[in-house]
Amino acid sequence: MLFLTVVAATMALAVAQDCSSPAGTRASFGSYLQCIKEGLDADYGNYENEIREHSKKAAATCFASTIEEGNAKDRCVLAASDLSHNAWDKNGPLRECSICRTFASGAIKAIKSTPAEDQKCIRTEISKAIAREASYCLQKKIPNFAGVPEIPDLEEGSFQFKDSVISSISDHILIQSRLSFCGERKPQRAQSTRACLASPFVGYLSGHCKVLASCDAKFSGLCAQTIPATRKATCECITEARDDLKKRIGSIANVFNDLLSGGRGLAIGSANKVDICTSQIKKQMITPVNDWVSVIDSALSSCIRNKPAGQNLAMEALLNVGCRKVIADTTGAATTQLKTGFDFVNNLIDAMVQRSGRFCGGNHCLQG
Repeated sequence: MLFLTVVAATMALAVAQDCSSPAGTRASFGSYLQCIKEGLDADYGNYENEIREHSKKAAATCFASTIEEGNAKDRCVLAASDLSHNAWDKNGPLRECSICRTFASGAIKAIKSTPAEDQKCIRTEISKAIAREASYCLQKKIPNFAGVPEIPDLEEGSFQFKDSVISSISDHILIQSRLSFCGERKPQRAQSTRACLASPFVGYLSGHCKVLASCDAKFSGLCAQTIPATRKATCECITEARDDLKKRIGSIANVFNDLLSGGRGLAIGSANKVDICTSQIKKQMITPVNDWVSVIDSALSSCIRNKPAGQNLAMEALLNVGCRKVIADTTGAATTQLKTGFDFVNNLIDAMVQRSGRFCGGNHCLQG
């Protein structure tokens, strides 16, 4: 079925080919991304199953299932049964943070109940911000770069398979959480496990690789070299933007520590500590091209038409609640819990970027 889908996508699409100028390359790359989208849309359910099933197989291949095996193979430990529950369950990475579990579970319920049109609107707004980050980066990599074309919504078919999508995201969060835990204690093991996960077995995501290959084959002449090079640079920039955003989120814990110790000019009496705390965190989320708190709040505000009664979805409101909890807490538990929450958000971002970067391919597509 996957093969027939690829053939159908190949025959159905006429790809613009003009890589003689920056503007022409931009348009051709846009056609390339659209080719991938149509290939995925033609059989979205099977491609979604491939992501979920291959992710579990990759974990089974690259992680050790017991501590003894981990010691023998120098690999991090993750048993298959660890992926049998959701990442936001009481036994998951958020087990020490009840408020985090409440928020995460609420977010999942909101995703399930949000209409397809609203979800598409949110993805579109976030994609625009990602494109800005990528364009800013690509200007440094490609001379006379004309900008990232409109990124097609690769997740448009996901609404019908949202339970499967959520399951895949949960698995990714659990895997990344275990890698982080392992990396803090055994960095070399985490490194070798990550290397394995990048290309875990022959045939990994082979259906996706065939879609990429079919779209690659549409280009000839100058575009045959230019489009793959543009894709590679774009994917590198998306990865860099992801890593930068995760670093910014990870550093939020330092804001709380400084707040409690009186650093960064946050001494008691200087102003409202909650406002200062919220402001400092928001500053952490500003890049040269995006204010990510505003991006997310704007997307939620403009896209969700029927907002849940009595629930404020704004990021700024959540940050305000977090700051209040830290300031009111005298034990240090709130700071630790919120760090757990931000680690979870980082792993969620990682999962979402991995999904949106399906057009990137990788070394696994060169196997077999």
